[in-house]
Amino acid sequence: MVESRLVRNPAVSETVVDDETFLVEPASQEVFYLDPVTSALWRLLAEPRSETELSALFAAAFPDAGSDRIGRDIAAATDELVARGLALRLISNEVAGI
Repeated sequence: MVESRLVRNPAVSETVVDDETFLVEPASQEVFYLDPVTSALWRLLAEPRSETELSALFAAAFPDAGSDRIGRDIAAATDELVARGLALRLISNEVAGI
């Protein structure tokens, strides 16, 4: 089974103000504020990455958090980004569901 990869939705607008990240989803024009950890996740999604890759990067940055917890948190965060239309899930370099 091939693990899907996630990437930013290129249609989403990003604004950074004083180290705070705001995203605008193009269809609804809804504005999303990203906390510092989710902002780091957003920056990592500039290139397609799997949840496994993302979890490993965050586990290295937060070794005391525990890899199981980080994996669950990354899965929840990426699911939310995809559900809101802010990120895309790729399978073999194609967007899932298209």
